[in-house]
Amino acid sequence: MIYTILYYVFFASAVMLYGIGMNRAIVLCDSIHRLLIPVIKTVLSVLLSSIFTWIILKHLLTPLGIIELYPFVAVIIFVVVSVFLELMIRISTKKVSSEFIVSFLIVILTINESLNLFDVIIISLSCIVSFLILIPLLYSIKNRVDLVGNLRVHGNIRSLLLVSLAVLVCALAAGNISWLNPGVIK
Repeated sequence: MIYTILYYVFFASAVMLYGIGMNRAIVLCDSIHRLLIPVIKTVLSVLLSSIFTWIILKHLLTPLGIIELYPFVAVIIFVVVSVFLELMIRISTKKVSSEFIVSFLIVILTINESLNLFDVIIISLSCIVSFLILIPLLYSIKNRVDLVGNLRVHGNIRSLLLVSLAVLVCALAAGNISWLNPGVIK
């Protein structure tokens, strides 16, 4: 279990390796203080959608032999869960927290990578944590650039943040180079 969590949070991070939510993380790092409601909605929608999709996949699509339709089923389930949660949030807090692409891609990744229901929960939460770890990191990089006050960089702050993400991806993937692994030298 701990290996799965570490793998999907750091080593094969959904944001770093698959690129899920990279642009969204850059947008969200501008206002880190207003993230509580969108995070709660994302966690609930990803967990519920992943669990329902996996159950339907296991008990309905697999026995019928139509497993190829699971992305369509995942879209339907995700839209229903997301709209329901959005309505609950709008009724209770009067705030809008619509988020589709990051949450849906995490659901698809979770269903593709999981073997059982426990894996669905662990992988989906790990992917969300990997996304949430990146936001304060980008926020701190953005504040460091703002602190320096370089006017030429201010216009391209998002480009600088994407380059910073590319450096992080290279740093995380450096351990996966074959000549650094001790088993290759034997």
